[in-house]
Amino acid sequence: MANRSVDTHAAFFTPYLRPGMKLLDCGCGPGAIALGLARVIAPGTLTGIDREISQIRIAAESAFNQGVSNTNFLEGNIYALPFPDNSFDAIFSHALFEHLQEPVQALRELWRVLKPGGIVGLRSPDWGGFLIAPSTPELEKAFSYYKWLQQQNSGNPDVGRELRALLRQSGFTNIKASASYQCYEPLSEATEYLALRIEASAKEDRAVEKGWTDERSLTAMSNGLREWSQHPDGFFAAAWCEVVGQKG
Repeated sequence: MANRSVDTHAAFFTPYLRPGMKLLDCGCGPGAIALGLARVIAPGTLTGIDREISQIRIAAESAFNQGVSNTNFLEGNIYALPFPDNSFDAIFSHALFEHLQEPVQALRELWRVLKPGGIVGLRSPDWGGFLIAPSTPELEKAFSYYKWLQQQNSGNPDVGRELRALLRQSGFTNIKASASYQCYEPLSEATEYLALRIEASAKEDRAVEKGWTDERSLTAMSNGLREWSQHPDGFFAAAWCEVVGQKG
């Protein structure tokens, strides 16, 4: 996540931004995209929230080290934002909605803190559009398990295609949707994240209940991902869906 930037992950949203805006970044993580957005809207202010205090600390430290002074980062919950109504000119969220159990509830909270006429921009992956080659049974099992794991955590790995509908259901108008691909090079940029998530889940009883057997088999999955990432013909392209809407 630290390698993400405005140019690679938020280009769909920057045409809607202007200097002087108040911008909220929901699920800002370590702040890699947020700091770039802050530069776009300067002298406006960017507020980043994330539920993980460790990510907030990294983002704040990065802002200090890079001399980006028009930011503040707070621990927060997207379902209960700590801001008054009509607080922001624009709201951005990247790689968050695939993890939410109640996306419409979250969007209604974004609507609340967005000013009339304000803009919201979301970007999430859609696992139904991933391109992976060469495929192997072991690789397919690892990806199937990760998708199952996300669903067990109340997420939706195919939420990308639903973003337009979710905005409409939440009252937003002038909705524009798009999609793009991100090709990972080296492959380990994607597979290492997946491998670590699989390994971390090995201690969860749900994995055994599902029939993924035991910790040894999950370790084999993560090792298989790492081995595949060294394949000379390996190709991994992730499908991302973007949507922009307006508060009427």
